[in-house]
Amino acid sequence: MQLLLASIGLFAVASAARLVETDKCTAILVGAKASKSGSPMTTQTNDCSSCDFRIAKVPQKTHAAGSQRDVVLVSQVYPRYGNLLNIQRFTILTISALVGTGRGAPEYFKENQQNNFFNWTETKGIGQIPQVATTYGYIEGVYPLINEHQLAIGESTCGANLWAKPATQGGKALFDITELARVAFERTKTAREAVQLMGDLAVQYGYYGAEWEGDAVY
Repeated sequence: MQLLLASIGLFAVASAARLVETDKCTAILVGAKASKSGSPMTTQTNDCSSCDFRIAKVPQKTHAAGSQRDVVLVSQVYPRYGNLLNIQRFTILTISALVGTGRGAPEYFKENQQNNFFNWTETKGIGQIPQVATTYGYIEGVYPLINEHQLAIGESTCGANLWAKPATQGGKALFDITELARVAFERTKTAREAVQLMGDLAVQYGYYGAEWEGDAVY
């Protein structure tokens, strides 16, 4: 009972902290001439008190002809696979209990979760795009980090005067930055290819930001 109360208390503190946090992520870039190895590097901070910071390895996969790839609503709280409602990083417990097998990472499998805490449910996509024959493996945290071809990405949020809402949340957009980066890591080998693909997908299917309600959309 004491453990349960302590856990609830910690969650409440983290949620309250998130409600007053004003910092956003910071992108970090090192140019080729500034690095000891001569290679450019990028990463980011992730300013979020309630995010799921575990590292997961998404394996390379092959797909049948005519397959579709599910696109999920962004979630950053444990177990981080997907979301249902317009509640983001401080998602309530019953909404965050979403898992899935689509990425092939065991960290998200239902059978690998602690079943005595939540009734874990499979994440339903908010849309689909055509799948490719082979998708590359990559490492991800709250955001995708680097794929098997050493393609890496760093993200930084900023305010917006124009924005869209995701499908199922009163809008039509399918992609946020995390899902765009996942698709790029699955399908491209270079930064130029990734930028082109992410831009094309955002134009074709619509893009929404990390927050799409309230006074501080970004």
